[in-house]
Amino acid sequence: MEKNANTTTDSSSIREGRQNDVDEAYEFAKQHEVGPLSAHDNKRILKKIDRNLLPLMIITYTLNFMDKNALSYSANFGLTTDNHLVGNQYSWASGSIFYLAYMVSQPFVARLIVRFPIGRFVAIATMLWGAVLMTIAASRSFASLMAIRAILGCLESCINPAFIVISAQWWTREEQPLRISYWYLGNSIGQVCGGLLGYGIAHITNANVPNWAWFFLIFGAITILYGGFLLYYLPDSPMNARWLSEEDKALAIERVRSNRTGVENHVWKWSQFKECMLDIQCWILVATFFLDDMTLLLVPLGVIQAICILFGGFMTRRFKNIRTWLIAGCQIPALIGAVLLYTLPRENQRGLLGSYYVVQTHGIVGTLTMSLVASNFAGYTKKATASAMMYVAFCVGQVVAPQLFLTREAPGYKSAFLAAFVCFALCILFSIALRFYLIWENKRRDRMSLAAGEASSSGNEFLDLTDKQQKDVFRYVL
Repeated sequence: MEKNANTTTDSSSIREGRQNDVDEAYEFAKQHEVGPLSAHDNKRILKKIDRNLLPLMIITYTLNFMDKNALSYSANFGLTTDNHLVGNQYSWASGSIFYLAYMVSQPFVARLIVRFPIGRFVAIATMLWGAVLMTIAASRSFASLMAIRAILGCLESCINPAFIVISAQWWTREEQPLRISYWYLGNSIGQVCGGLLGYGIAHITNANVPNWAWFFLIFGAITILYGGFLLYYLPDSPMNARWLSEEDKALAIERVRSNRTGVENHVWKWSQFKECMLDIQCWILVATFFLDDMTLLLVPLGVIQAICILFGGFMTRRFKNIRTWLIAGCQIPALIGAVLLYTLPRENQRGLLGSYYVVQTHGIVGTLTMSLVASNFAGYTKKATASAMMYVAFCVGQVVAPQLFLTREAPGYKSAFLAAFVCFALCILFSIALRFYLIWENKRRDRMSLAAGEASSSGNEFLDLTDKQQKDVFRYVL
C-alpha cells in the first residue's frame, strides 16, 4: 500500500548502508530514551530554550538589519562625495547589487546549511560579514563600493534561511509563529538602535578618518565580536547545546518529535530538492512572500508594524490553524489603507497619516509565511531548499519594486500604487487558495490512512522523511 511504501523505514534498511540518511537525532533519541514529557518538563525546557536561544537570534537579526542599512546612515556624511557617486549609482550600491548578490547566493546557502553545522555556519557568516562591512571604510570609488556590497549581500543572505531551519529544530509547530515573530522584530529594534548609534557616531571627529567611515568600522567591529560569541554559544542543534544538560538535550529532542520535520542532517538529498521544486504549496508560499515584499516599499518598519507582527504571533498561539486566515485578513485593511493613501487629497494630512498606519498591518505576512515553511516542510534538504526559495522571492521583490517608482509619475507614483493594490489582492487570493488546498490534502490523507488500516508509525519521526513520505501521519498546519 502507498502508506507503507511511504512511511516504513525499518532498522534493517538503516543498517544496510543508509545510516547517514537518517536525522542526527535518530541515534541520539535511541540512546537517550526519555519517554513522553511531563507538562512541567515541557514548560521548563521551553523556558530554557527561549531564554538562551531567542536573544541570540534577535541580536543577530538586529545586527543584520543595522549592517545592511549602514550605507544609508552614512550617506549624509560624505560617503557619496568620497566615492564619487553620480546619478543612480548610490541606489545601485545601496540596494540593487546587494539584493542581486543575496538572490544569487541562495542556492549555495541551501547547500551550505545542509552540509555544515548550522550554528557554526551562522556564527562564521556573521564574523565574515562584519569584517567585510569594515572594508567599506576604505572604499573610494563606485566600483569598489559595488564589489564590497555584493560580497556583503552574499554573506548576509545566510541568516534568514538558517533561522527558519533553526526555528524548526527547537520549537514545536504550535510555538514557531510566535518565536519567528520575536526574532523578526530585530528589524524594528535595528531601526531604533541604528538611528541612536548613528546619531552618536556622527559626532566623532578625526582628521585621518572621514565621519562616514566610522559607521562601518564601529558596526563591523561589534558584529565581529558578537560573531565570536555566537561561535562559542550558539548550538548546532539541541544535541550539542552547552546550556542544556544531557537529560535536557534528550528532552529538547523529544519535544519536537511530534513535528516530524527533523532536527539535523548533513546529507544533501536530490530527491528532496526535486520534491520541493514540484510542491505546489512551496510555490504558493514563494508567490505570497514575493507579493508581500513588493508592497513593503510603501512601509518602512516601525512600531505599528512591530505590534502587528506580535499580534499575529500571539493569535496563532491562541487559535489553532489560523495562519492562512491571518495572512488573508491582514491584507484587507492594508489594501484599504493603500487605496486611501493614493486617493486622499494631499491636504488631508491626518487622513494620509492614518492610512499609512493602516497599511502596516500587512507586516504579519512575512513572519507567518516563514512559519508555514518551518512547520509544513519535512526533510532537512527540503526545508533548506524551501527557505532559500523564499528569499529568492524576497530579493526579486527588492530589486523589482523600486523600478515601479517612476520619476515622471512623482509625487503620485501611479504605477507603484497600482502594483501594490494588485499585490495585496493576490496575497488574499493565494493565502485562501493555500488554505483550501491544505485542507483538501489533509482530508485526502485521512481517507488514505483509514483505507489502509492502522500501522505503527512510532520510531520513524527522525528518519529525515519529507512531508510527502509521511502521508499516513503528517498533517499540514493552516
